[in-house]
Amino acid sequence: MLVHRHPSSENKESKSDMRRLQKSSKYLLNSLCIRSRFLTKFKRWMFTRYGFFIITATLIVFINEILFYEWSRFHWPNIESLAKNIANVETHRSTVEKLLLVADPQLIGEKDEGLFGLITRKDADRYLAKTFSQVNQYIKPDWILFLGDIFDEGLSATDDEFKRYFDRFDSIFQYENREQKCIVIPGDNDVGGEYYGDKQPILRQRFRNYFGRTIALHRQNNIEYLKLDIDMFESYIDDKRAAIMEQTQNRPLSSIFRIVLNHWPLLTRSARFVKPFINELEPNLILKGDSHHFYIFAYDRINMTNRIIAREYLSQSILSIDLDQKRFIYEISVPTCSYRMGVDRIGYIVLLLDSATKTAHLSILSTPRRYISLYFYAAYGICFLISLVLILLFPRRSLSKWLTLNR
Repeated sequence: MLVHRHPSSENKESKSDMRRLQKSSKYLLNSLCIRSRFLTKFKRWMFTRYGFFIITATLIVFINEILFYEWSRFHWPNIESLAKNIANVETHRSTVEKLLLVADPQLIGEKDEGLFGLITRKDADRYLAKTFSQVNQYIKPDWILFLGDIFDEGLSATDDEFKRYFDRFDSIFQYENREQKCIVIPGDNDVGGEYYGDKQPILRQRFRNYFGRTIALHRQNNIEYLKLDIDMFESYIDDKRAAIMEQTQNRPLSSIFRIVLNHWPLLTRSARFVKPFINELEPNLILKGDSHHFYIFAYDRINMTNRIIAREYLSQSILSIDLDQKRFIYEISVPTCSYRMGVDRIGYIVLLLDSATKTAHLSILSTPRRYISLYFYAAYGICFLISLVLILLFPRRSLSKWLTLNR
């Protein structure tokens, strides 16, 4: 049975639909008008002198504080993929230990920076905290090794100042939260050793109070870390041999990897030092800081000669070193992670130790050159001050009137 709708009801429905359509069209038109007005006002404001300065300032901050850091990280190799690729195929378990090497942060002290010390300390600390956080999250290391020169004014610091420096170090690197997987060795700016006679027992003791023994043996899986404190004026046989043997005599060096940590170079010293040192300790690797530059020395135990196999940069993103052979001992100088050291190439090193193949895989994780950002800020600040002076001296009306009169 068919039901016929009354024409009046159909007219009412069509009228209500028309009203809804008109309302929605009106709402859309109003929205477009508001958006158009906003964009027009924004464009006008953007081309005013204040809008221009605010936009350029925002752009410079974005480039300096975000883009530069992301650009540096973009060039880092895929460490996690490499670690998975070199896992033990038979057991399907990873035999790789990931080490993050940190050298010469040299936290700025409170005495030598002058009037702008607070600003320079804050900026340097923030740079270290930001780059270290990025690297640590990227690598997720098993161990973090700090290779000396933790502080810049460690020698002249009072006990209270040293405590404040340590608190800053802990704030930057989250040391106390990671203490169980961190090894820290002293440098010449921490306890002396750069000049003959500047190494005082009280400075060593103070460093030990915060970071543990300066000569100690740590063992993790198949890796042994022997942390040392041999400066440029000390000999192995006469000065350090007894202290090292005290650490190793009850815990013989029997792991696959034997890594020596020392702030100062060891393999470039005289044969009287190097020969007994190598023969008794049998290290695979020596890791050092001090120079602020990256290089790798290979010491030939037969010919008793050194040769450089890498300097400042690597020819490929990841360098592999065979540690199974006994003829060559390698010494790696880790670049500084602080832009305040005045070198062009700064950053961290990641070291992968594969106990299955007895191979070390090394890569440099470069960080931004902060001085470029500071130059940008300085140039912008100078331009802003000049423009501000011109605006105050020549308001818009006065300037327009002056231009009109001089036509």
